[in-house]
Amino acid sequence: PDLSTRQIKVNDAILDTAMAMTNAIAQLIRAATACQQEIVAQGRGTSSKAEFYKKNNRWTEGLISAAKAVAMATNLLVETADGVINGTRSLEQLIVASREVTAATAQLVAASRVKSQLYSKTQERLEDAARTVTEASNKLVKAVQQITSKEEEGKVAGVDYSKLSNLEFKSREMEQQVEILRLEKELTTARRHLAEMRRYGYHADPEEGGIA
Repeated sequence: PDLSTRQIKVNDAILDTAMAMTNAIAQLIRAATACQQEIVAQGRGTSSKAEFYKKNNRWTEGLISAAKAVAMATNLLVETADGVINGTRSLEQLIVASREVTAATAQLVAASRVKSQLYSKTQERLEDAARTVTEASNKLVKAVQQITSKEEEGKVAGVDYSKLSNLEFKSREMEQQVEILRLEKELTTARRHLAEMRRYGYHADPEEGGIA
């Protein structure tokens, strides 16, 4: 009862697209499981599953790491969507969480493809599921961007520049230029930090949370 009409529309848009994405991820996990079972069955011959995994430990570690990345990204997406609805997370954070799911999905498909048989139907289903996840992610990002775009348009439309004196107008213009420079500097710093974090992630020990 305390929510405005705008908030209700925002929450509905986020819930609809987030639910579609989590459903797509569930299909992806089922397809990945079937694909893994097929790879093991066709590749182990007379050896046991344990022997196959031991012999192909680097592929196994990569596959496990990719599956964990999808699970972690999905949890982050759900938590972020819930946070946006409750006002504790931003719409921009939801976009980033959605893109993390897409990246993790691509990692899982690539890991499976290494050992998959040519023209494998299970691999095809996995890649179809991955495309569905990507499409759902794009829809979620688009829905959020439309919301933020309307909010920004409302802020800009609320200022009547015709009522400002020349001095006031020039002062506002300079303030915006200063703000742009500040944000560009922060963006450059944030990108450097992200690049450093990714370098660490790719070289860290898998047991310490790095990528196998």
